Amino acid sequence: MNFGAETIVSLIATLVSLVVFLLMLEESLALTAGRDPITNDVRSAVRRFPRVTYAMAVVIGMVLGHLLWP
Repeated sequence: MNFGAETIVSLIATLVSLVVFLLMLEESLALTAGRDPITNDVRSAVRRFPRVTYAMAVVIGMVLGHLLWP
């Protein structure tokens, strides 16, 4: 079984969409229940570790660039 670049990019996009959907769902449930949503923890972690966030963005960019470069 061989996976092409289109398959891997599609998988990454699907997983990112799933994570975003779950974060939005959890936030709406948390606001309804009157508690802090997880996105506040995500924001504070990104602000606490900006170099790690930047490194993750670079790695994701390199993977997508490698897969999509003609």
